Amino acid sequence: PSMYLKSIRLNNYRVHRETFVEFDRHLTLIGGPNESGKSTLVEAAHRVLFLRHRTTGEVLKEMMSLQSAEPPEVELTFSN
Repeated sequence: PSMYLKSIRLNNYRVHRETFVEFDRHLTLIGGPNESGKSTLVEAAHRVLFLRHRTTGEVLKEMMSLQSAEPPEVELTFSN
């Protein structure tokens, strides 16, 4: 059986202070005005899947929130 991405939660990740998106099993469209965080949402998921869990330096600096000094958090939930 295949797994699918069920949801993503971002806290203190660039423009996202507290964001939760639940995905439909078949199709989810993400829309909004420019600079509202659509690409940042995808970037966060990519980083969780393909970068080291603990990161520092410029990579961490790029992920930091614009509104908070708290560390960024990204959580992906999968289901089958």
